Amino acid sequence: MYRLRPPAPQLAPFIEHYWFTGATAPEPLDLRVDVFVDARADLIFNYGAPYVREVIGGARAEIASSNLDAQRLRPIRIFQRGLLRTTGVRFRLGGVGPFARAPLDRFTDATPSPAAVLGPEVAVLEQALGRTFDEDAQALLLDAFFSARLPTAPVYQRFAAALDHAIATRGAAGLDALGAIAGVSPRHVERLFQRFLGITPRALGRVLRFQTALQALMHDPVGTLAEVAAAAGYFDQAHFIRDFKAMTGGVPRGYRGYFPPAGPSDFAPNVVVFVQDPEPEERYRVRSAASAAARKGRATTMAKHWSGKGTKDDPWKLKTPPLTAEYTMYRDATVDPPLLVCQVGTTKLTYLARVLDDLPAMLAAHGDWMPLGAADEQKPAADGTVEAWGRSPKNPVGGWYGQKKGYRGRLAMYVPPLLEALGKVELEHNAKNNRVRAK
Repeated sequence: MYRLRPPAPQLAPFIEHYWFTGATAPEPLDLRVDVFVDARADLIFNYGAPYVREVIGGARAEIASSNLDAQRLRPIRIFQRGLLRTTGVRFRLGGVGPFARAPLDRFTDATPSPAAVLGPEVAVLEQALGRTFDEDAQALLLDAFFSARLPTAPVYQRFAAALDHAIATRGAAGLDALGAIAGVSPRHVERLFQRFLGITPRALGRVLRFQTALQALMHDPVGTLAEVAAAAGYFDQAHFIRDFKAMTGGVPRGYRGYFPPAGPSDFAPNVVVFVQDPEPEERYRVRSAASAAARKGRATTMAKHWSGKGTKDDPWKLKTPPLTAEYTMYRDATVDPPLLVCQVGTTKLTYLARVLDDLPAMLAAHGDWMPLGAADEQKPAADGTVEAWGRSPKNPVGGWYGQKKGYRGRLAMYVPPLLEALGKVELEHNAKNNRVRAK
């Protein structure tokens, strides 16, 4: 699991924290992280299994080496499975700029090597970090490296003053106002942002408005989306929803009530899921449902139709959407690609485990309820249903998610209840003709 250490006090304006997985010994984990747009950067020293970095709705790449995951204007999703050992540096907004040897706009939405950004000396740091499993010792090594490179140039102080004003006004300040604060021309302040932040003041304003709205949603507001949008500085709700989809890959209702009790105060936290442990998502899902009930002015009791941890020894115990039949599922990560193993009476079915990410992404892009339309492999699936998507040559796997010949169908019967249990979808439980949508 993730463990955090604060930086030395003199580095706190630039670095939020150091983070570790498998620092005391490599940990066998199955991890997924949804990283929203926040214009921040992470320095990643990877000593464990490679990971897949996917631009949500875009390209995928497998990364094995250390890198700087630079400031992003597109949301990404990280998948990592196996023995994990990672040391990371989470920078504050604009925090990596003073340590960078090159203008950061060269690296926006990219993953350059640490040396390309911080200089060749970082290779010595990487080797030293790799030789110790002690988290406190690693934190001291990081403190020493960055403390020796603290910014002293007046040009950075001009940028920092303009950045503080941009944040204070939630991106509403124009170039003239930012230039006046920094004591430079509007064109010069734009170059400062490109050098030390990697994006323009206008792009930063868009990120800050989105983050303001996302925090409001995650803190469980009872207001409407229009109220949230207006409070964050959007002209209208439609503009807000477009930005939201572009910066999360999802829809606003899926993030109500997610904010964890120990979450940060200045930006919205990313969604971290340890696939073998559904408890965190369950906690936030229940909180989100309670928020929805509060908005309707009534209390609700959550009807829970599942149990289990999703392992072979303790599988998820689920019910079909009409709540008329029970079955079990577990995730088998010992095979490649990983599978969901579904046991219905004496019948065993298997589905590609990536459906747990692909189906919610499709539903989020769809933006509305979709009929389930469950059908056996031998029967045609109705157009516009989840079942049809699950066997379509146009889906992300180019065909069937079901893997057992003769039993590749019924995805829409058995997968949506698990996604409901994991807090990823809303699912109807009528006698027939049920539908599902992204949360």
